Amino acid sequence: MEFLSNLLTVIVVITAFLLIGIVLIQPSKSGGGLGAMSGGATESVLGAAAGTVLTRATVILAAIFMGLTLILVVINAHRRGGSGSVVEELKPAAASRSQETITLPLPEPVKPAAETPVTADPPAPAAP
Repeated sequence: MEFLSNLLTVIVVITAFLLIGIVLIQPSKSGGGLGAMSGGATESVLGAAAGTVLTRATVILAAIFMGLTLILVVINAHRRGGSGSVVEELKPAAASRSQETITLPLPEPVKPAAETPVTADPPAPAAP
């Protein structure tokens, strides 16, 4: 089961990179985007139907990516023995935190500075 999970994870990562690359190559409907940076090279290399081929490849890769991701979630949830829901996994942690009491150390009391006698008249300057 561990091998299958690792294999599917590698396939998902490869699919994600391919999907990113195909989306960046596609010419936008307004004529701009990264596809236009090559000076229309995608149309000359892939032919006039490049938009439809790239669009179809994007849909296929997106479906593969979503399907494999859902399969990985089910495999990991089965391996852990849970439902795979993030909310269900966070409930025990939240319950344990709500029962904890946090005690903070009290600050040490401030000690008064050494008192110096205050005189009303300052000392007279010495005569030369």
